[in-house]
Amino acid sequence: MDTTVLLEHENARRILDVAWRLFQQKGYRGVTIDDLCQQCGLSKPTLYYYFGDKENLFVQVLRHRLHGFREVIEQPGTLAERLERVVVAVLESFEVSYITLLRDRTHLKRPETLDAVRSAFRGELFGPLTVLMQQGIARGELRGDDPATLTLFFLGAINNFIGRSAELGLTDAALAQKLTDYFLQGAQAK
Repeated sequence: MDTTVLLEHENARRILDVAWRLFQQKGYRGVTIDDLCQQCGLSKPTLYYYFGDKENLFVQVLRHRLHGFREVIEQPGTLAERLERVVVAVLESFEVSYITLLRDRTHLKRPETLDAVRSAFRGELFGPLTVLMQQGIARGELRGDDPATLTLFFLGAINNFIGRSAELGLTDAALAQKLTDYFLQGAQAK
Protein backbone atom coordinates (compact mmCIF):
# COMPACT_ATOMS: atom_id res chain seq x y z
CA MET A 1 0.00 0.00 0.00
CA ASP A 2 1.04 3.58 -0.65
CA THR A 3 2.11 5.54 2.46
CA THR A 4 -0.59 8.18 1.88
CA VAL A 5 -3.30 5.51 1.82
CA LEU A 6 -1.80 3.87 4.90
CA LEU A 7 -2.09 7.08 6.90
CA GLU A 8 -5.87 6.86 6.61
CA HIS A 9 -5.78 3.78 8.86
CA GLU A 10 -5.19 4.20 12.59
CA ASN A 11 -3.43 0.82 12.88
CA ALA A 12 -1.05 1.64 10.02
CA ARG A 13 -0.21 5.03 11.56
CA ARG A 14 0.45 3.37 14.91
CA ILE A 15 2.73 0.79 13.26
CA LEU A 16 4.64 3.52 11.39
CA ASP A 17 5.14 5.58 14.56
CA VAL A 18 6.22 2.66 16.74
CA ALA A 19 8.45 1.23 14.01
CA TRP A 20 10.11 4.63 13.55
CA ARG A 21 10.95 4.78 17.26
CA LEU A 22 12.17 1.16 17.35
CA PHE A 23 14.24 1.39 14.16
CA GLN A 24 15.99 4.43 15.60
CA GLN A 25 16.58 2.76 18.97
CA LYS A 26 17.57 -0.73 17.81
CA GLY A 27 18.36 -0.50 14.11
CA TYR A 28 16.79 -2.59 11.37
CA ARG A 29 18.26 -5.90 12.51
CA GLY A 30 17.45 -5.25 16.17
CA VAL A 31 13.72 -4.83 15.57
CA THR A 32 11.67 -8.01 15.43
CA ILE A 33 8.14 -8.29 14.11
CA ASP A 34 7.15 -9.83 17.46
CA ASP A 35 8.48 -6.81 19.40
CA LEU A 36 6.81 -4.42 17.02
CA CYS A 37 3.44 -6.17 17.23
CA GLN A 38 3.67 -6.33 21.02
CA GLN A 39 4.48 -2.60 21.32
CA CYS A 40 1.69 -1.71 18.88
CA GLY A 41 -0.81 -4.02 20.55
CA LEU A 42 -1.57 -5.58 17.16
CA SER A 43 -1.32 -9.04 15.64
CA LYS A 44 1.19 -10.17 13.02
CA PRO A 45 -1.56 -10.61 10.40
CA THR A 46 -2.54 -6.95 10.91
CA LEU A 47 1.04 -5.78 10.39
CA TYR A 48 1.46 -8.02 7.35
CA TYR A 49 -1.84 -6.78 5.93
CA TYR A 50 -0.56 -3.20 5.85
CA PHE A 51 3.13 -3.71 5.15
CA GLY A 52 3.72 -7.21 3.80
CA ASP A 53 7.07 -7.72 5.51
CA LYS A 54 9.76 -6.01 7.54
CA GLU A 55 11.67 -4.68 4.51
CA ASN A 56 8.59 -2.98 3.12
CA LEU A 57 7.79 -1.62 6.57
CA PHE A 58 11.29 -0.12 6.81
CA VAL A 59 10.86 1.58 3.42
CA GLN A 60 7.41 2.90 4.29
CA VAL A 61 8.66 4.23 7.64
CA LEU A 62 11.50 6.12 5.92
CA ARG A 63 9.19 7.43 3.19
CA HIS A 64 6.72 8.59 5.81
CA ARG A 65 9.36 10.32 7.94
CA LEU A 66 11.23 11.91 5.03
CA HIS A 67 8.04 13.18 3.40
CA GLY A 68 7.81 16.93 3.80
CA PHE A 69 11.52 17.75 3.83
CA ARG A 70 11.30 18.83 0.19
CA GLU A 71 8.55 21.29 1.10
CA VAL A 72 10.63 22.71 3.96
CA ILE A 73 13.64 23.14 1.68
CA GLU A 74 11.64 24.74 -1.13
CA GLN A 75 9.90 27.36 1.04
CA PRO A 76 10.90 30.89 0.09
CA GLY A 77 13.45 32.82 2.11
CA THR A 78 17.11 33.67 2.23
CA LEU A 79 19.65 30.88 2.01
CA ALA A 80 20.28 31.13 5.76
CA GLU A 81 16.56 30.99 6.59
CA ARG A 82 16.02 27.98 4.37
CA LEU A 83 19.03 26.13 5.80
CA GLU A 84 17.92 26.88 9.36
CA ARG A 85 14.49 25.39 8.62
CA VAL A 86 16.17 22.24 7.31
CA VAL A 87 18.25 21.93 10.47
CA VAL A 88 15.19 22.35 12.70
CA ALA A 89 13.24 19.78 10.65
CA VAL A 90 16.06 17.23 10.92
CA LEU A 91 16.57 17.86 14.65
CA GLU A 92 12.85 17.50 15.31
CA SER A 93 12.41 14.41 13.12
CA PHE A 94 15.30 12.21 14.21
CA GLU A 95 16.24 10.91 17.66
CA VAL A 96 19.49 9.33 16.47
CA SER A 97 21.88 9.80 13.60
CA TYR A 98 20.13 9.38 10.27
CA ILE A 99 23.36 7.77 9.04
CA THR A 100 22.55 4.79 11.28
CA LEU A 101 19.26 4.34 9.47
CA LEU A 102 20.87 4.67 6.07
CA ARG A 103 23.53 2.12 7.02
CA ASP A 104 20.74 -0.29 7.88
CA ARG A 105 19.91 -0.47 4.20
CA THR A 106 22.85 -2.89 3.86
CA HIS A 107 20.66 -5.47 5.62
CA LEU A 108 17.94 -5.23 3.00
CA LYS A 109 17.81 -8.23 0.70
CA ARG A 110 15.72 -7.07 -2.26
CA PRO A 111 17.33 -4.60 -4.71
CA GLU A 112 13.99 -2.83 -5.23
CA THR A 113 13.76 -2.19 -1.49
CA LEU A 114 17.24 -0.69 -1.45
CA ASP A 115 16.33 1.47 -4.45
CA ALA A 116 13.18 2.66 -2.68
CA VAL A 117 15.20 3.74 0.40
CA ARG A 118 17.71 5.59 -1.80
CA SER A 119 14.92 7.19 -3.78
CA ALA A 120 13.11 8.41 -0.64
CA PHE A 121 16.28 9.95 0.80
CA ARG A 122 17.39 11.53 -2.48
CA GLY A 123 13.92 12.69 -3.50
CA GLU A 124 12.92 14.30 -0.23
CA LEU A 125 16.14 15.45 1.41
CA PHE A 126 19.44 15.07 -0.40
CA GLY A 127 18.28 16.06 -3.90
CA PRO A 128 16.33 19.21 -2.93
CA LEU A 129 19.09 20.29 -0.56
CA THR A 130 21.67 19.85 -3.34
CA VAL A 131 19.52 22.08 -5.58
CA LEU A 132 19.46 24.69 -2.79
CA MET A 133 23.27 24.51 -2.57
CA GLN A 134 23.51 24.93 -6.35
CA GLN A 135 21.30 28.02 -6.15
CA GLY A 136 23.52 29.43 -3.40
CA ILE A 137 26.60 28.85 -5.58
CA ALA A 138 24.93 30.49 -8.58
CA ARG A 139 24.06 33.59 -6.49
CA GLY A 140 27.60 33.80 -5.10
CA GLU A 141 26.44 33.03 -1.54
CA LEU A 142 28.41 29.79 -1.39
CA ARG A 143 31.84 28.95 -2.72
CA GLY A 144 31.89 27.36 -6.13
CA ASP A 145 32.26 23.81 -4.90
CA ASP A 146 30.38 20.68 -5.86
CA PRO A 147 26.81 21.15 -4.51
CA ALA A 148 26.60 17.48 -3.52
CA THR A 149 29.76 17.85 -1.43
CA LEU A 150 28.32 20.93 0.28
CA THR A 151 25.12 18.99 0.96
CA LEU A 152 27.04 16.11 2.52
CA PHE A 153 29.07 18.54 4.62
CA PHE A 154 25.93 20.33 5.82
CA LEU A 155 24.01 17.12 6.59
CA GLY A 156 27.06 15.66 8.33
CA ALA A 157 27.29 18.67 10.62
CA ILE A 158 23.59 18.42 11.51
CA ASN A 159 23.87 14.69 12.05
CA ASN A 160 26.43 15.19 14.82
CA PHE A 161 23.95 17.30 16.80
CA ILE A 162 20.80 15.18 16.52
CA GLY A 163 19.36 14.72 19.99
CA ARG A 164 21.83 17.13 21.62
CA SER A 165 20.00 20.48 21.75
CA ALA A 166 18.99 20.17 25.40
CA GLU A 167 22.43 18.89 26.37
CA LEU A 168 23.89 22.07 24.85
CA GLY A 169 21.28 24.25 26.60
CA LEU A 170 19.79 25.34 23.28
CA THR A 171 16.43 25.08 21.59
CA ASP A 172 16.38 23.32 18.21
CA ALA A 173 15.89 26.74 16.58
CA ALA A 174 18.91 28.25 18.39
CA LEU A 175 21.07 25.25 17.49
CA ALA A 176 19.84 25.49 13.89
CA GLN A 177 20.89 29.13 13.75
CA LYS A 178 24.31 28.31 15.18
CA LEU A 179 24.93 25.38 12.82
CA THR A 180 23.80 27.42 9.82
CA ASP A 181 26.06 30.28 10.82
CA TYR A 182 29.06 27.94 11.13
CA PHE A 183 28.21 26.42 7.75
CA LEU A 184 27.87 29.78 6.00
CA GLN A 185 30.52 31.79 7.87
CA GLY A 186 32.97 29.17 9.13
CA ALA A 187 34.63 29.11 12.52
CA GLN A 188 37.33 31.63 11.71
CA ALA A 189 37.27 34.83 13.79
CA LYS A 190 36.08 37.77 11.78
